[in-house]
Amino acid sequence: MRRIAIAVLFAGLAVATTIGLWAPPSPVRAQAPPDVYINVTGGGSKKLNIAIPEFTVVAGTDGAGLAKLIPSVAGNDLTLSGSFSVVAGSDRVPANNPDALRQIWANFVAAGAHVGAHGLLTFRGDRTETEVRLYDLTAPDFRLIATRKFEASAAQPPTPGFDWRRRLAHRIADDIVLQFTGELGVADTKISYVVGPSGAKEIVVADYDGVGMSPVTRNGAINLSPVWSPDARSIAFTSFMNGYPDLFRLFPFEPRRGVQTLASFHGINSSPSWSPDGKSLALTLSKDGNPEIYVLTVQSGALQRLTRHASIDTEPTWSPTGQQIAFVSDRAGGARIFVMDRDGSNVRQLTTSGFHTQPRWSPKADTIVYTQREGTHNLWAITPGGTNARPLTSGQGDNQGASWAPDGRHLAFQSNRSGRWQVYMMLLDGMETTQITSGAAESTSPSWSPRLP
Repeated sequence: MRRIAIAVLFAGLAVATTIGLWAPPSPVRAQAPPDVYINVTGGGSKKLNIAIPEFTVVAGTDGAGLAKLIPSVAGNDLTLSGSFSVVAGSDRVPANNPDALRQIWANFVAAGAHVGAHGLLTFRGDRTETEVRLYDLTAPDFRLIATRKFEASAAQPPTPGFDWRRRLAHRIADDIVLQFTGELGVADTKISYVVGPSGAKEIVVADYDGVGMSPVTRNGAINLSPVWSPDARSIAFTSFMNGYPDLFRLFPFEPRRGVQTLASFHGINSSPSWSPDGKSLALTLSKDGNPEIYVLTVQSGALQRLTRHASIDTEPTWSPTGQQIAFVSDRAGGARIFVMDRDGSNVRQLTTSGFHTQPRWSPKADTIVYTQREGTHNLWAITPGGTNARPLTSGQGDNQGASWAPDGRHLAFQSNRSGRWQVYMMLLDGMETTQITSGAAESTSPSWSPRLP
């Protein structure tokens, strides 16, 4: 059975689509929505087939080529979301022609589409007004489900690292994901990662899909372990720019603020992890002779030592509540994942019998992903309670250094499966892997930003 109306049962989740940012089509009043279900079988996945034809220019001149660019970028975003399959088609929708629109939707229905997204563009000087309309293509009359309006301006001062046209498309895609899943998509995010050979590694920032890469360090030194702050404004990282592994902070979209020193103690200053409120960093310091985990209050510089053990303790990662920290220690004889309370108390071992590093706590709080070394390196997942340990990658080179997207469904990671290290993304179940960096230089240590303000 396959039919769609206003509420969607989708990938096992039923949600109403009359959510927040989307408005019911005017002038029709919002009505109590009938239940709508998508039952798509095959491969164990359930996806909504969506058609996004070229947008229609209602008024003004499309000098930026948005009519084609937005459907292309947003369509790729929806595909990468893992929740949609974009139905291909080359139909161009004329303005103010309902009969032609109905015929175009009929063509897409024949190609398997469940839903249609039609964009209307109005250009007023440097300002672009975009209206996106969603249609139920399984209804006999191709019923209009909802509308959403977006505004953007090419006249705004440019922000480093942003292309306003692509960001407009990302916002549209994210709101379509919200419409049908109840949660914003992750297209309007960034990734930072490390580029370069040993001896000269710089940190770069790009759109989450790898497009628009730009460097944010240019010091010619080794720069490592970039980590986004919770407000998506700054990145903490370790750098040898002064000859030692010190911890710094930079503002990729506010380059005039320069680079701030966070920790420059004797020895190692590494493995930064932001607390959920952005006020503190958990990090590894060896200033007292042994690598231990501390918490640094960013504003005051105050330090709190959390671990006191003869073994190595490193690589902290905060829980989303800020009440617990997972970390790596060899106190059990080999590198294992442990969890402790925020103040360093109540330490308990999470993993056993293996070499486990790089824990990363899910934004949804239900999973910790880590790297397991067993011949090669692969990504594994486990609950914070230590149950349901399972591999996410296997059989394709080395796979390391996962970073969560803000939806808790996607992961970025580094892999050498193509012959050199590149950054990939995949769903939490290990499926639908996509390479998002390429080129002769190696790309490692991805960090996925929160949703952008």
